[in-house]
Amino acid sequence: MERLKCEIRTMRAEDEGMLLLLAEESLRPLAAASGHDERYRADQLADLLESADVFVAENAQEVAGFVAVTQEGGDLLIECLCINPAFEARAVAHQLLDWIEGLAFNRNAARLQALVPAQDTRAEHLYKGHDFVPAPALDRPEMIVMEKRLPEP
Repeated sequence: MERLKCEIRTMRAEDEGMLLLLAEESLRPLAAASGHDERYRADQLADLLESADVFVAENAQEVAGFVAVTQEGGDLLIECLCINPAFEARAVAHQLLDWIEGLAFNRNAARLQALVPAQDTRAEHLYKGHDFVPAPALDRPEMIVMEKRLPEP
């Protein structure tokens, strides 16, 4: 498939319902397929959309995906990266990660981190392609931490 060029913008209040539906369509099946239904909780996602910085990728005014991040000290944490199934394999996730890396630089973050299921080889491959390095999540052995240290300003 060809690379899709997306506009990335801050989430608006009217986006919340669409983002919840998108997550239901894409993240719930991933959790179920991994045998860990508990990884997807709509109520936790709704809370995250309210508390995190959320950025939406659009193409022709259609939501192609979104990313939610929080800041913890000098770290920017990628809490949720969700791609519309209709836009998979079109470089939407890459564009969102590039956007978040730029945000991290602007905020003088020391590193970017994401927690991903250990068996999610697609996610691990995506993050490794952006120079993230895997490490065990010591308190959650079924997960790995993908981390990218950023240069000091």
